[in-house]
Amino acid sequence: MEVRARQLAVGRRRAAREALRRVFGFEDFRPGQEEAVSAALRDRDALVVMPTGSGKSLCYQLPALMRDDLTVVVSPLVALMHDQVRALRELAPGVVEVVNSQRGGGANAEAVARAVHGDVRLLYVAPERFGSVGFASRIRDARVGLFVVDEAHCVSQWGHDFRPDYLCLAAAARGVGASAVVGVTATATPRVAADIVLALGLRDPARVTTGFDRPNLTFSVVRCGGWLDKRRRVAAALGCVDALPAIVYTGTRAAAEELSFRLAGALGLGAGEGVVCYHAGLDPGARARAQERFMSGKARVMVATNAFGLGIDKPDVRTVCHASVPASLEAYYQEAGRAGRDGRPARCLLFAEPRDKGLHVFFIQRSRVSDAALEGVAERLKWAGLDGRYDVPVADLAAGVGFDGSHRGGARTESSSEDDVVRAIIGHLAAARVLEPEPAPADRVAGRVVEGWDRRALALCREAARDAERERWRGYRAVWEYVEGSRCRREVLLAHFGDRAAGKPAVACCDVCAPAGSPAERDPGLCSGGSGPRAPRLRAA
Repeated sequence: MEVRARQLAVGRRRAAREALRRVFGFEDFRPGQEEAVSAALRDRDALVVMPTGSGKSLCYQLPALMRDDLTVVVSPLVALMHDQVRALRELAPGVVEVVNSQRGGGANAEAVARAVHGDVRLLYVAPERFGSVGFASRIRDARVGLFVVDEAHCVSQWGHDFRPDYLCLAAAARGVGASAVVGVTATATPRVAADIVLALGLRDPARVTTGFDRPNLTFSVVRCGGWLDKRRRVAAALGCVDALPAIVYTGTRAAAEELSFRLAGALGLGAGEGVVCYHAGLDPGARARAQERFMSGKARVMVATNAFGLGIDKPDVRTVCHASVPASLEAYYQEAGRAGRDGRPARCLLFAEPRDKGLHVFFIQRSRVSDAALEGVAERLKWAGLDGRYDVPVADLAAGVGFDGSHRGGARTESSSEDDVVRAIIGHLAAARVLEPEPAPADRVAGRVVEGWDRRALALCREAARDAERERWRGYRAVWEYVEGSRCRREVLLAHFGDRAAGKPAVACCDVCAPAGSPAERDPGLCSGGSGPRAPRLRAA
């Protein structure tokens, strides 16, 4: 029996390497890929944690193309779905489909029909599709093998991008009869990784973690005297030789619009042409045009809130600037990790001023959930339907709950709307086992109330809300220790993710280890040393 198992393992490994060469044109696996592929071919649940740009998607794409059943890939990122599907269709024509809200009903129905008939090996879907009874019942008719959850950190209450609709995916995987569930993410602390395993119901999963070091990235913190100084220093950094293409992240929509205009003038690039702006407040057409210009290389600088970037695969980004300090190191490392995906040297610059710290405190306090809000949402869900079931628009819940004034006004970030607060409350109620969410369209919440609302339920929900607030404060402390500390930036980042390796940078490590490699921290009109031609003289930003 043991000999037979070894023979099967050798056979799978040989077949996987042959498929790797035949389909993807690679001679060998990157670290961690072969282990993840092997688990998927053996119908074993897995959690795959690999840094951005390390080939996570191949860990499920290759076994999916080798299997004779259907692999369902759940992703919240429409742009990423289309990018991956387009690339895979060139490598494996006719066996990859996508179902999402941007396609017509007929196209989606045809894709599902092909999956049910066995003509499709990979089906990409958005999580809210499982809120459609028709979709869920049709997929049950397909022979589902792997159920892959991309951006798996979204299922964790402690992740930096928690999405309540991800809480439904464990039930969705069981509902479609998947033989194995695979969670994939680039950013997971040990606590988040443990939460992913629990929330997705992974059974004795293979854990594939390859380390978080990005040796081609140089990390720098640039201390600024205020917004005007910060603006000048960002412009100076982008005026350096080999600084472009670049992404500049801002904390608010207003800052994104202002900075894109100012940088266009300072760099001698046209606003809306060479420098583009992206945030969730823009209409879909404007966002799509900005993204297309940047991805195609027509625009050299993208100024955006955190609404841009998740799933964006532009390999030649040379600089990522943060014009405000992100809420957590997880968010920072994921966004900074969009630099240098091609393996060439790239810089990650975080521009900080004292006011950023006060804004962090303001937003944490603003997100605090009152007992009245918890009780209001619970009561409305309780009476929203028969037999304890609910299916209601998020906007209706938000409109009916008496948030205090701290939830209105102020700077507009991408996560400060009352709808988002309601979704957070749904997460707290689920964590307290007051309700069980079920799949629903993006603008609705659905599920079942499993506990009556009483003092005990309120106490459980209050504690869940406090846990969430404590986690936000932990994130605050960690990111400011990174900003204000004197330890190697790379060492701090790796330790935060539980990676105790020292890291082996192929470039100047950071502004602490190699101060001369931090150009923007010096005179804002100067670039770092180097023999290349100097950038054009900057105009006032």
